[in-house]
Amino acid sequence: MTDDDKVLAVDVCGTLYDANTTAGLVIFHHARCANRWRSSVLEAISAPQSALRFGLVAFAKLTGWDLHRAIILASLRGERLTALEASATRYVEDHLSGLAIQPPHERMQAMRKAGWTPVLVSNAISPVVAAIAQSLDVPFIASRLAHDKGRLTGRLQDDLTGRKRAALERFLKVRLDREHFAVITDNKSDGDLVAIAKPALLVATGHPKNWMREWDAEIIFH
Repeated sequence: MTDDDKVLAVDVCGTLYDANTTAGLVIFHHARCANRWRSSVLEAISAPQSALRFGLVAFAKLTGWDLHRAIILASLRGERLTALEASATRYVEDHLSGLAIQPPHERMQAMRKAGWTPVLVSNAISPVVAAIAQSLDVPFIASRLAHDKGRLTGRLQDDLTGRKRAALERFLKVRLDREHFAVITDNKSDGDLVAIAKPALLVATGHPKNWMREWDAEIIFH
């Protein structure tokens, strides 16, 4: 990658797919591996309209700690990384395509044809983002799971939340600049990317969120 290449950073969850892909993969993995109680508990706390989910969202807003994510990750303790990676391939092939958000997909492909290089840049865990990236034939960076001799610890080794610009610059080995960088995202936490993107494309359902109005950005509705 050179300084003159045009880089398009693309978020995954809520941007390309109407899904929390970390939760979706982990629930799928536990069901696939006959860990029914884990799958059932995680489904209960992840259902969009459940009281438990609302409670966890409120807790995160008050404390800044994403307890829902922490519980999802903790459920993986002791699981083999290779098994989760195999589940990720099946999850993407069998389930995720039906949750694709078409307008951002179409814009990404149009920009790709116009000479931009898409890179998936996601807070989601690397096994699922790697499987998505393979299906789209694009490079990626994502949050990495900690493991010990191939067994997952239930924690993250590297969390990209709020740190995507630095991670992307390390990955590409270039300093991003406004003339050769664009982003497609729905995340408020991606402000470090949106601030230097030209264009910045923000994905919204129905109407833009308040934070989106603070940026000089195009809104992609779905």
